[in-house]
This record gives sequence, C-alpha cells and structure tokens, in this order.
Amino acid sequence: MKTLAALVALVIGLFAQTDDSSTVRDRLDKYLLAYEPQLSTLVAEELMIQRDAPGPGAAVNAAPDTRHRRINSDVAFIGLPGDAGWLGFRRVTKVNGKTIADAGPPLAVLLTDGASDDYDRARLLLQESARHNLGSPRTTNLPNLPLEYLHPRNRHRLHQRIDAVEKIRGIETTLLVLQEHSTPTIIQRPEGGDMQSLVRAWVETKTGRLIRGEVRTRDARLGVLAAFDNVIRVDFRPDPKLGILVPYEMEEIYFAGRFREGTGTARYSNYRQFRTAARVVPPSGQ
Repeated sequence: MKTLAALVALVIGLFAQTDDSSTVRDRLDKYLLAYEPQLSTLVAEELMIQRDAPGPGAAVNAAPDTRHRRINSDVAFIGLPGDAGWLGFRRVTKVNGKTIADAGPPLAVLLTDGASDDYDRARLLLQESARHNLGSPRTTNLPNLPLEYLHPRNRHRLHQRIDAVEKIRGIETTLLVLQEHSTPTIIQRPEGGDMQSLVRAWVETKTGRLIRGEVRTRDARLGVLAAFDNVIRVDFRPDPKLGILVPYEMEEIYFAGRFREGTGTARYSNYRQFRTAARVVPPSGQ
C-alpha cells in the first residue's frame, strides 16, 4: 500500500509541475514576437524535391509513371508592418537543373531596391513560381506557414490543448494541438471559401522556442472519395553563424490527383541577411 501511495503521489506531483497550454502558448507568443524581425532580415537558398506517384487504389496498368521534380529557389520571410501578416516569397531559379531565364532580379534586390511597387512585384513572382510545383499551383508550401498560424495576432482563431511532452533531438518540447475555428479561415480556396486547418506545434517547454511546426489543411472538394489533407511540416534548427533557429527542412503532402500521392521535401541553406525598407507594405485594403 505504501508503494502504491508513493506512486500516486509521484504522478500527482509530476502533473502539478506540468505547465498548462496557456502558459506554454504565452512563452511561444513572446518568442515569436522577438523572432519575427530576426527572420524577416534573412534570405536563404531552397532545394525542393517533389514526387508525384501512383497511390493505393491506382490501376497498375493505367497509372502514369512516377514523376520527380527538383526545384532550386531563393526564399525570404517578411513580417509586414502594421501586423499585416508574415509572408513568404519564393523566386525559382532552376527546375530539374535548367535555369529559369525570366526569373528576374535576386529576391533580396527586389525587396530592397527602392521601387514603390516591390510588394506587388514580389507577390507576382511568388504566384509565377507556384506554377513550377508538381500538383496544383499553390503558394502555401513555404516554411513560414506554421509561423503565421502561430503568431499572436491569430491566437483568437485557434482552440488549443496540450497533446504530449516529447523530446526532439534531445530538446524537451510540449506538443500543442490547435484547431482553427474562426472564419474566414487563413487559407482560402482559389475560388473563395474556407479551408480549416489543424496546427501542431512542438514548443521548447521552458523557452517557448518553436522546434517543429505542422499545418494540416483539409479540402473536401478536390474530386477524391474522402477529404484530402494538405500538410506542411517544418523543422527549425540553430544556424551557428546567425545564432538563431531557422527553417532547416520542410516536408509536404499535396494533392496530385485521384489515386495519386504527392510528397515533397525542401532543405534550406546559405542564410544571409538583408534589410527591407519600410515601404514594403501591402496595398491598401489588404
């Protein structure tokens, strides 16, 4: 009986020491508010490998061959003034080793060269780059996506709970699960309409640093028998030169067609700093 009582007391003691979801989220909020201006001064090189292959249920004699695509890009992550959003920009430079002739100026130059329409040009560049994806064109497959969902400005949009305590690369993290409930949703269908997301965040328990983030967005209108989840998962690791965590790897699951499987993995390297001017702002009304 004494042994059982001791075990019960130990469990109760451990439970009492566990931080609640609001405490962990407060630490994450504080971290992201300080992290946003640091990441917004960086541009990096991205190497993305995408795969579009037959999935379960595909007829063997009718399924097209597996396709692979290798995409080299420059990416930047801009926190716009006025709490307007945390945007990612991509400039594709090569596809399967072939240089994109009309890629335009380097991304850092485009965002800092003093032109009054930099924002519009960068957004058009992002949309143009989206057509190089396997599967449907999309602009959400950037590693800033979990950061935007988790930013304090969107906290009211998400119900949260603690799911687990896990160790990632030796770091003790609290796994927060957050369900989007507000409308309009952050991600919208191309023709308009809500697409709700479920977010998972592995937060370093004591510091609030985001170690891993995942956004799972459901779309039930894609012509499949059941709703399909588009998934973006990002791992953040220290950059020894910059002294901060940066996106290291992004994994993607995307819709490639009925009875098809679309997956992608991106790696980020050669982070370097640049400065954005205050004029890089969204157009009026956005």
